Amino acid sequence: MDRDRLAERQLADDGVGWRLDGLDGSEDGKFWMTGTEIQHGLARLGVDRFVLGIHASMFPSAGDWDTGFGAPLSPAGDRVLDFAAELGFNALQLGPSGIVSLVNLSPYDGTLFARNPWILGLEELGTPEFGALLEGADPGILPGRHPGEDHSVSPVRAARGVERALEYAYRRFVELRHVRPEDPFVAGLNVFRRQAADWLELNACFEALVSRVGGDSRHLRGALGDWFEPGPAGARRRHALRSSLGVEMEFSELTQYLAHTQHDEFRRRARARGLGVWGDMQVGISHRDHLQRPGAFAERWLLGAPPSRTNPDGQPWGYPLLDPSQWPDPESPARRLFAMRARKLLAEYDGLRIDHPHGLVCPWIYPALDPDPAAAVRRGARARESPDLPDPDLQAWAIPRLSDLNPRAANRYADNWVVSIDDDQETRFAALFDALMELSRQDGADGQGIAAEVLSTCPYPLERTLRRHGLGRFRVTQKVNVDDPHDVYRTDRVEPNDWVMLGTHDTPPVFALADRWVADGSMPRRAAYLADRLIADPLERSQATEYMASSPSALLTAMLADLFVSGARHVYVFVGDLFGETTPFNRAGIVHPDNWRLRLPPDFERAYSERIRDGRALDIAAAIRLALTRRLESPPACRGGA
Repeated sequence: MDRDRLAERQLADDGVGWRLDGLDGSEDGKFWMTGTEIQHGLARLGVDRFVLGIHASMFPSAGDWDTGFGAPLSPAGDRVLDFAAELGFNALQLGPSGIVSLVNLSPYDGTLFARNPWILGLEELGTPEFGALLEGADPGILPGRHPGEDHSVSPVRAARGVERALEYAYRRFVELRHVRPEDPFVAGLNVFRRQAADWLELNACFEALVSRVGGDSRHLRGALGDWFEPGPAGARRRHALRSSLGVEMEFSELTQYLAHTQHDEFRRRARARGLGVWGDMQVGISHRDHLQRPGAFAERWLLGAPPSRTNPDGQPWGYPLLDPSQWPDPESPARRLFAMRARKLLAEYDGLRIDHPHGLVCPWIYPALDPDPAAAVRRGARARESPDLPDPDLQAWAIPRLSDLNPRAANRYADNWVVSIDDDQETRFAALFDALMELSRQDGADGQGIAAEVLSTCPYPLERTLRRHGLGRFRVTQKVNVDDPHDVYRTDRVEPNDWVMLGTHDTPPVFALADRWVADGSMPRRAAYLADRLIADPLERSQATEYMASSPSALLTAMLADLFVSGARHVYVFVGDLFGETTPFNRAGIVHPDNWRLRLPPDFERAYSERIRDGRALDIAAAIRLALTRRLESPPACRGGA
């Protein structure tokens, strides 16, 4: 491409100008556009939400008080907020915030209500806003870090360090309550107890009992089950527990008070910088929550993922299944649990990502007692979509008639397994989504703060449910088959309500993929596909194709620009892709020792600038300039799609 000629062209709008240097990126790693200018460009491109995906564990080192886990509310967290705003983002997408285990760091296996204390900003606990509970404390109470641990999560160090810090903080809290019972921080705990009464005591009871009997919550149903008996009898048992384990229960309650208060403060700081904070409603339910909510689950079944383009063998997640027979009844234990989750998330965040939304419409299930879960999940069925199977549960839950099934469907997890439903059937399928969207409207979001993570498959009942509420799907463009004009990940199939992205926390890093595309010879085809989308002039398009085919950095800049011109109103960038990481953050569907370990480096601003200069990170400014050129010359058509 004649890049010198292109660099001389200027675009101007309302007195704001952009240099267009095509695919070359920003000079010397400097941002050529301010955050305000980037947002102005996004508005011209029709993009309403520009979202940075980052899990709380990924936040960089908090200095002397670093525990080995990210702390959003910390000086380092403030720098992340400044950085995101400078790059033009207007929201952060966090992962689930629940408690996880040392053997499985996946936040998607975490608790639904209790927050993970590992992400506490310990330095902030020395301030008056948090009772000055760690004021004067020596960071030496934390375990020592090993070389390189600033760059990766260290769960053992986090667990031990936070426990020691919180033990110190609890002693200070008891002293504060004795000396100054009227202190606002002390009074705040009592307010929090009342506000969180529907889950806080259950969690405190659980943690106190585990401290007594020890062991993994997955194996404690026999030892602990009676304490969570529903109704007055269980409530009396838990109330009586305070006489013997009151300190342990209060310690748990204080921990959750600190974690929730810090989240509120982090959200306030983000909003002050023009950043919304989005949460994540995971499809899975932890074994701790399962134990605490008897009566809400169908105990014969587990929730998983069917075979798909991404995971041909399926995924035996092993999650408890909310009893589908209870979904129509708002007063049932399952519906009350779902409503509690939704209300809490909607109150704590500015928007929600719905993880695997098929789980709220037509969940893929398999027998809980099958000794071979991997084989069982492949033989599974969709709850509420299986009138052809003799199992009494599947018969009772089925919504379609036999005549609504497609006899020519390749398999029962195919998108076209169910091919017709009437309005009444649609309403029955949409029961949980309808409840969620109604709560969202009551929260003031008017249904616009919901993102449904629909990936390669979208069963017809789920498609109808999304359409019912004007929700789009995810288009993960790294997965596109450029030779298939009907591929769901093509950006020329995008609807305005869709979410478009290069990748997610579950996909290979795009910079690692680019190296793979060079090796497998697919770069020219991908370059031609992108040039058709981005370059209007035939000569420039030919030259751009040749240039992108030889430059992974240029190709990735064009892929990012393609998101901006797609016609979608929501663009998402995962922080690992932004920084050009080549190590996977998560290997989807498996528990792996290296999953969920990536953190931003302590000097992440300098690292990003250097990587931009070297063509090893996503250059947002360059992609915006390229997108604006394409947009002005030939606005893209939105052709629709599945």
